[in-house]
Amino acid sequence: MILTRAPVLIRRIVRLALLTLHTATGVVLAALALPWLGARQRDTLIVAWSRMLLGLLGVRAIVAPAPTVPGGALLVCNHVSWLDIFVILLGRRVHFVSKSEVRAWPMAGWLAHQAGTLFLERGRRADTLRINADMAALLQDGAWVAVFPEGTTSDGRTLRRFLPSLLQPAVDLDCPVVPAALRYRTLDGAYSAAPAYVDRMSLWRSLLAITGAPGLVAELRFGEPIPPNGHRRDLAAAAEAATASLLGIAPADTAPRTPGGPPV
Repeated sequence: MILTRAPVLIRRIVRLALLTLHTATGVVLAALALPWLGARQRDTLIVAWSRMLLGLLGVRAIVAPAPTVPGGALLVCNHVSWLDIFVILLGRRVHFVSKSEVRAWPMAGWLAHQAGTLFLERGRRADTLRINADMAALLQDGAWVAVFPEGTTSDGRTLRRFLPSLLQPAVDLDCPVVPAALRYRTLDGAYSAAPAYVDRMSLWRSLLAITGAPGLVAELRFGEPIPPNGHRRDLAAAAEAATASLLGIAPADTAPRTPGGPPV
């Protein structure tokens, strides 16, 4: 509450200092504690660390209950910010599929790796096959895997076309797909652009935007599980429509690609 009313510069300095300390603590815990903990204890620690990180950044998360499904599930969600990961973890412990560039982020990339993130080299079909195999192994083990099928971030007010390639494991394993929707608001309920990680924004610029905001409200909602019937393109279209409905916006253009278009 004090930082909410503080000058922007003070908010940034205090929150960045707290974030640095919290990240360093996470590195120590990941190196010394995680290897010795059981799966449930690891999950509890990761979720608690995520909740504290959001609090330090002035983000209040409103998370609806995730649906209950037997066994593993593939979670699909719109993608606005790197904050999405920590908000989703408050709703359900999942393993994320992320772009390989994140692995190179100082400390954050290493922490993501320790938390079980799968890193994909986008544009390489062979790597998509590798990631799909890793996803399938997790799903068969009863875990949830989360993907952002837009393939990139948006400003949170629109939805990009859902790409179907990472939905193949759900089809192969007859695994349910759980749609989810994220939106960010100001403390008074208006749309906030502060978390949007778009237009080649650097991580530093994103941090300045988030830490400079008086506060943020992150809302996460889940839809009903979708059975993986038919082709992955049909599944992607159904998941996109469900996510759009949760956001209260129109789905992206899902018209069929022209002959000779890039493979999906």
